[in-house]
Parts: sequence; C-alpha cells; structure tokens
Amino acid sequence: MKLIVPFLSEIANPDARLIGLAEFLGIECQPISLAGGRAGSGFSDFSSDCLVVNPCVLEMWLGGDGSSKELLSSVTSTFKRMLVHAVSPTPFDRWLISEISGGIFHSVQEVKDSAACFEIASDTSGIGGAFDGLCVGSARTENDCVFLSADQGKSKKLIAINGESFLSVIRRDDAEIFLVGSRDVIDIDSESDDEWLSECFSRFLPHAMVLRHIFAEECWRPIKHHACVIVDDPLLRANYGFLNFKRLLQSMEQHNFHTTIAFIPHNFRRTSSGIAKLFRDHANRLSLCFHGNDHTGGEFASTDSGMLDSILRIAESRMQVHGAVSGLSCERVMVFPQGGFSMQAMETMNSHPFDAAVNTVPHPRQQKVRLTLRELSQPAVFRYGGFPLFLRKNSINTQATEIAFKIFFGIPILIVEHHDVFKNPQTLIEAVNRINSARASVRWCSVGEAVKRSVLYRREPSGLLCIRGYSRTVSIQPLSTTPEKGRVEWCLPKVGRYLGAVRQNGTSIEVDVTDSRVQASVVFKPGSSEVLSIHPREMSGAPSQMSLKHTTRAFVRRRLSEIRDNYISKSPTLLAAAKAVQKSLHHAKN
Repeated sequence: MKLIVPFLSEIANPDARLIGLAEFLGIECQPISLAGGRAGSGFSDFSSDCLVVNPCVLEMWLGGDGSSKELLSSVTSTFKRMLVHAVSPTPFDRWLISEISGGIFHSVQEVKDSAACFEIASDTSGIGGAFDGLCVGSARTENDCVFLSADQGKSKKLIAINGESFLSVIRRDDAEIFLVGSRDVIDIDSESDDEWLSECFSRFLPHAMVLRHIFAEECWRPIKHHACVIVDDPLLRANYGFLNFKRLLQSMEQHNFHTTIAFIPHNFRRTSSGIAKLFRDHANRLSLCFHGNDHTGGEFASTDSGMLDSILRIAESRMQVHGAVSGLSCERVMVFPQGGFSMQAMETMNSHPFDAAVNTVPHPRQQKVRLTLRELSQPAVFRYGGFPLFLRKNSINTQATEIAFKIFFGIPILIVEHHDVFKNPQTLIEAVNRINSARASVRWCSVGEAVKRSVLYRREPSGLLCIRGYSRTVSIQPLSTTPEKGRVEWCLPKVGRYLGAVRQNGTSIEVDVTDSRVQASVVFKPGSSEVLSIHPREMSGAPSQMSLKHTTRAFVRRRLSEIRDNYISKSPTLLAAAKAVQKSLHHAKN
C-alpha cells in the first residue's frame, strides 16, 4: 500500500511534511502530478492505496470549472481510504468537506478558544491507542479547525475540541475517510523543547494515529511496552537514606513494578549478603545496572578518551568481582552520574560491551542541544557518537500524556528517583499507578530488559518481518505461531568502525554492514525469543590505574555522600546548615 499525494507544479508544504512523517513511520509515498490531466483516470491503478486530500491543491486543480463536482468524484470514488488535512474555514474547503463527506459535515470553523484541550474519545477502536480518554495540550487558534455536522451519529468523533469534531472518520459505501482539522503538519526534523507534546499535538499525533491505522503492520510499531523504576546511588544495605529494601519490595509487590538500582562500582566490596540474597530471591522485582565508576563529579563528562576507557574498564572489572562474590549480575546499561556525559564518553562506550546508556539530561555537558521530534519519537537517541541513549524522567514528570506518547512509539517508560523519594513515596506510587492504568498492557522489568525489548517491527508488502533494534542487544519475542523469515537491523551511525561480531543466541552470524547500518537475516521460531547482540572488537592491554590522588578523592567523596544521605538528609537542622555552607562556598567560588 502507498500514500498517494497529488500535486501541481510542486508538492504543497503541508503535504511534504506529511510525507516526511509517513516515511518516518515506514510508509511508502507516491507523489502524483495533476498537471496536464483533469479526468482523474490516472488514479485507477492506486485504488488499494490511500489518497491525501489537500483542499488547497484540489482548489487550484479544479479551478472554477462547472464540472468540479464530477472531477472530484472521479478521483475520490477510486480510493477506499482517504486522509483529508490542511483545511481552512474558506468557502471552497466547506464545499469540499461537504462533498467528500456526503453532507455529513457542512462547515469548517476555526477554533477561537486557545484554552480548549484536545479530547480523545474513550474508544477510538484502537486508532488513538493509549491516548484514548485523555485530554491533551491546548488548541492553537492559528492552526486548528473543527468540522460542524448536523448529524454527529453518521461519523465517529475520534478527537474533539469543546465537543466539536477535530478528527473524525466517516464511512461512505466501502470507503473510509479521515478528516483532520489541522492546517499544517509538523516537520518531523524540527527541534523541540520540553513542552513540545502540548504545543505540537494537533500537527503531529492525529496524522500519525490515522496513518498507523490505515497502513497497519506496514508501519513501524512496538511489539510490547516496558517500564522500570531506576533508583540511583544506594549501597546494597538494609537501609540507605530513606530507602529500606524490604519495604521497597513490599511496595513493588503491592503496586506491581520493578526497580533497578543504578549501582556505583566503587562500592563493589560493600554489599550486604542479606540484601544480595533479597535481590537473588526476587529477581523479578530487583536488579542492578552500572552507575558510573567512582561517581566523582563529571567523571563521564571528561573529554579524555584514554581516561574514559580506563574508567569503563575499572567499572567492568569491579562489577565482575561483585558478581562473583554476591551472585548478582549487573546489566550492561550505564547510567551517567549526575547526568553528565561528553561526546567522547559516548564514542568510547562503543568499544565496550555495553548495550545502552540511560540518562535524564538529553545532551552532553556544556553542549546543550535540542532534540528533534524524530529523535524524541524513537526509543533511543543516536546522535552522540552513535551509541544508544535512552531517556528517563522523574515520577512527577511521568504524566498520563507522556506515558501514552511513549507507549504509542514503543519508548520504554523509565522513571528516575533517589533514596529521598521514599521519605514520602506517594509521588512514585502515583506514577506507577498511572502506568498500570494506561490503555495498554505495560510489562515491568529491569532496565536492561526494557531497552533490549524496545524494538519496532513492520511487515513489508512481501510479508517479510522487519525488526529495528535500538539497544546493542535486542530480545525479540515471536509474533507468529509458525516459523517465519525476517530481517533485524540497527541504524547506528559509525557502527562499522567498531563492530567485532553480531551474535544470535550466543553464536556469531553473518551480517551486512555499512558505516551506519547492520542487517541480519533471521528465521523467527515460535515459542522462544531470539537474542541478537552487537559485540565490539576485542580490546588489548590492561586498564590504566587511577592515581592515588584520584582514588583518595573518590573515597572521601563517596563517604561524605553517604553521610549526607544517611544522616544529614534526615535532620532538617543539619540539612539546612549543609545547604547554607554549600551556598556560601558556591558564592565564594564565583
């Protein structure tokens, strides 16, 4: 199936941006010139495809010809699927909407209430996905329109503004026609700020919802949805600050969630045997990942590649010892201390057997950039050295619309907290409950499993199953009860520079490699997951040892941090005094 986009001398800007969004979703697009032809007979070969109807394009094509109605009918009657967008409250647009809808809608009206939100119907027949029943963002008076109808029962209102239809579907004979009341479509490669979902909703999500519904499995879509709570820093002792592991376990069992501890390798010899056993006995609820090495200020914000390599090697060595003593595995996911990392750190990660990095801050330290909608709408970001970076947010910022967006695009829902959230864990529990009550089944698991299973799939018209991985190790659950051939791909910039091997279930396999893409042919068997992983070239030599000065500073820093978390944070008087000292030192430094 193709998305058919009519044009005259050139493709209209809203249509060009719609093509960009469609291609991002994996849809094949076919621009068709209307110049030189007026009968519409050239569309007969595309009857099984989806027609894009842009009123501005059709108005220029039809002109003032008295046979406009017949010409319009000759085109639209060919298609069983149509997407009408880029509408305005003009006489022609009103006429066009009335004709296409068979009189169900009689007018197009601009939205005048900028405080109105987008009301997604509680049942959109799967089109809205996890957005069903939510109110999102606020209307943009310069962009948003609604369709007026004398008989609402003849259309299905999917999204409304103040009760009037913004996104609707109507069925005429055997044709399915979608109408979107947005004058424009967002550029998928435009940069965004923290409020982008609210500000861009009407120019982005309704179109994506419709396209995914029409093209079904020919679009990239998630297989499953995953979530994890990540708590940074704690020692594996019975108590750390406000965190008590037994109470945490009870809370996880009661509210159904999983917690990964971002563990500082510096503490590899300090784990309690009792808490290690608690982790082993409840591996379905508790897990570990890397949290830097010494957790010194900005250790991964360094631009010294040699130093970064040594830091990573020491961290890996420490966690191997920790695993041998405690019996606990540490997942190959790195959480950067204090959110600080450099481009060189991401480059260096490519040469180590890590699957991904997870961070709250979406850009390198001292290199603040804004991500594009394309990057925010994928499970991981690859612009930093080609190494996958998954993003996380705290409980307060894990709201229903954010959850729905991540579910829609297959982005793992990762929540970050520290020990102090357990002083009053209600905000965390509320976020967990929002995830568990979402209009989709979300599986709680470790952060390592969450990134491995955050894959997208689509089927080519030939039926070939395509899987796109975002972590350097992917775990693919079967989609069929019979064996089927498929292809697994990673789109990783610079991957060809560091690739050593790709292994399927531990065995090396042949792959096609370019500088920015790895592809492997796979037979997917029912009843078992396939695990494919990218392995870097073998490194030689031992890691450089840290200087005595560095080691001493790291030791002192860790102990002072523990005093702060275990004692000062629990005393309002001490905490106020500590903040006053910190503030005075900051002023003195500046």
